[in-house]
Amino acid sequence: MVGLLLCATSLLGENSYVADQKNRCYWVVSPNLGNDETTVSAWRQASVGGHAAFMGYQPDDREHGASGYKFARVIKPGDVVLIARSHGNEPEIVGFGVVKGEFQRTLKGVQLPYQPGSIRRLSPFLPRSRVPNGMPLGSVLTWTRALAELHPKTNSTHKKLCEWLELTLKKDAAWKNGHKQEARGPKKTYGRKGQADVKETPLGTFQEDYEVRTRATVKTAKKREAKLVAQYARWLERQGRTLSTVLYKKLRCDGYESARRNLIEAKSSASREHLRMAVGQLFDYSYQGRKKLGEPHLAILVPEEPSRDLKGWLASLGIHSIWRSKHDFLDTDNGQFT
Repeated sequence: MVGLLLCATSLLGENSYVADQKNRCYWVVSPNLGNDETTVSAWRQASVGGHAAFMGYQPDDREHGASGYKFARVIKPGDVVLIARSHGNEPEIVGFGVVKGEFQRTLKGVQLPYQPGSIRRLSPFLPRSRVPNGMPLGSVLTWTRALAELHPKTNSTHKKLCEWLELTLKKDAAWKNGHKQEARGPKKTYGRKGQADVKETPLGTFQEDYEVRTRATVKTAKKREAKLVAQYARWLERQGRTLSTVLYKKLRCDGYESARRNLIEAKSSASREHLRMAVGQLFDYSYQGRKKLGEPHLAILVPEEPSRDLKGWLASLGIHSIWRSKHDFLDTDNGQFT
């Protein structure tokens, strides 16, 4: 596991920001508990869904660099925990937040792969799946210890990471208060010149490509899907990511994130009937846009988590699922879509 500690400034409460460089410390904790790659995605989902960080070592374990002890006993309310690691020589981030309360051993309403050594609640918690270009997170996460101290006063790389965390927390507090960042400029289309039949456009209305029995149910399905996509788009916007759409002649996909090549179809239900419909649409869109979009990552956006059987079936087709969990979104691809 990878982790680090740094001291910097303070954020008190969910929407207030107060500088306090003497009292606050920042910690980075790995999402890979127990050095088990098969559970990393599940721990990510638990962190995002439960707004919490987890430690595999027990609270009084002073071995392994005393990681268990430090996580449970030394980290204090008001500190900041960043959940991240280095994997495949690349930084992998889950999110970060302000520690709330003392450590605990259980987390209600959140499914965990197994019982961790201790848990720290984070409020506010900001899910993230990437850091800005030029952020030296990869050069910081170069060791295998669970926790390690960072020295922003003497190391410029550490200082840059610390300043980004502070700035992001401050911006998110302003975002929650209604002070959104200035609108971005016009969207650049994705693709090569001369292929006007497949083009990326800003999000708009969302079409329903299947028939249902009454006009009322058609209208209801369209409204639910449009609302879900709008919520997902706003959630990505908080991370500095943009969801657009792609036109395929007279057809339109529900969402496309060009930076990650994520092609998304939304459905108003996670039932097998709706997912089967979405599978056909995604394969059709992917085939029609293959020359312009290459091989996109495919996912179905639904309002609730699909059953294990359905998630397994989708995975066998190379399709992932995205679903809403309270105020956040989770996926089955370890943050590729969230």
